Amino acid sequence: MKVRQYYSNLPIGRKLTLIYFMSALFILAVNIFVYANVNRVVSRLDRVYISNINLNELSAALDLVQNTMKEYLDTKATDAMDGYYKAYQEYDNQIEELSDEISSEEPKRMERNIRHMSKKYLLLTNEAIEARRGRNVEKYSRYYDEASTLHRYIRTAVNSLNNERFRSNSADYSLLSVSFGYVEIVNIVVFVGIMLINVLLMSLIVNRVTRPLAALANAAEHVAKGDYDVKVERTGTLDETGVLNEAFVGMLEGIKHGVVMEAHLKDAQLKFLQAQINPHFLFNTLNAGAQLAMMEEADRTYEYIQNVADFFRYNTKKLEQPVTLAEEIRMVDTYIYIINIRFSGEIGYDKDIDESLLSVTLPAMILQPLAENAVQHGIRDIPGEGRISLKVYRDGDYCIISIFDNGAGMTEEEIDRVYRGKEAIPDSDGEPGGVGLHNVMGRLRLTFDNEDVFKVSSPGKGQGTTVTLKLPI
Repeated sequence: MKVRQYYSNLPIGRKLTLIYFMSALFILAVNIFVYANVNRVVSRLDRVYISNINLNELSAALDLVQNTMKEYLDTKATDAMDGYYKAYQEYDNQIEELSDEISSEEPKRMERNIRHMSKKYLLLTNEAIEARRGRNVEKYSRYYDEASTLHRYIRTAVNSLNNERFRSNSADYSLLSVSFGYVEIVNIVVFVGIMLINVLLMSLIVNRVTRPLAALANAAEHVAKGDYDVKVERTGTLDETGVLNEAFVGMLEGIKHGVVMEAHLKDAQLKFLQAQINPHFLFNTLNAGAQLAMMEEADRTYEYIQNVADFFRYNTKKLEQPVTLAEEIRMVDTYIYIINIRFSGEIGYDKDIDESLLSVTLPAMILQPLAENAVQHGIRDIPGEGRISLKVYRDGDYCIISIFDNGAGMTEEEIDRVYRGKEAIPDSDGEPGGVGLHNVMGRLRLTFDNEDVFKVSSPGKGQGTTVTLKLPI
């Protein structure tokens, strides 16, 4: 909702630039998506024959071991021995990549067979080399013959496996080639569809920008012909179109209701002045009563009137103006004092306040309505002494405020009604305040943009209620 409002309030030039930029970004994203799909299929095609390539390399490494062994046996040259050990190491590394898994699949069984024959083959070549170094002609000739025979078996097995892999890979390649064709077709369809949707969206957005201008031009034609009853729908935006729309509506209403609107304005101004005068008259009257009580040495009467004046003065503050926690607690103290005077001190009240949090700010008229709710709905009609406990403490980066009453308590259904805005603090019976509990909850959530800022909990009927506020410090 906020994003939509922000877009609606942008100047028209910025709107069009944003539309173009988002459209280009969208098309770029589609192109990247298409490229990624094609590249993924091409990569899979490239990897189809990798097993054949590996087997060819394995066969070449096998031949190199055989040739370097024979060369050393014939010449006993140091270079030939170095070449043999390098070929040996390379072939040994490659056979480690072969599967050693016992499987029912023919290719894996062949790989395992090649692996084990190769291990035995390398042992025979080593034995032949060592016998040649020891000049034991009979032994190295025997080992050489055995190694050569095993070499032929391994080559035959590798060729067979290579052919098997080639047949399987050719089938996979054909399938991937068909899939690649489908991917190309799907990508083209997606791209064309995205382009059409993009053109449609751009048309709708541009129409939304230009439609108010067309409506305004049509209304201007009617006004020019003397038709002042034409209806002009407000756009509610802050861009050039919205400003022009509001100016036109204001001009039209001025033409139609000039004298009447001026009379209404004066009446509204008079009522506003009266609304300001009445509270001041009330405060001055209460202060005069307090001064009279002090002159007559009626100290309790003076204190009571003074507290009532302070209470009503605080109540006339604008609700959107922030106050400190210290002010809110002082208003709870004043409210409890007034109530105890009225009901002969029937309500117990205790506080546990972390004074380092007194400067935390919050909306006005938050704690006193909660205390009033505890009195009216919690402890007013219970037998015995009712008690309210106010506690303020720190929890990490939050200021926790809890107001507990030992009164009637609440069921889960009643708590749910509070969250759904079905319970409020009544302003009947002449009680001060009248700010609904849902009003307090709504203002807190709006101010701090947090659903968890307000919590109501109760063990059940007859076991009291606790309201907890969680305010960021």
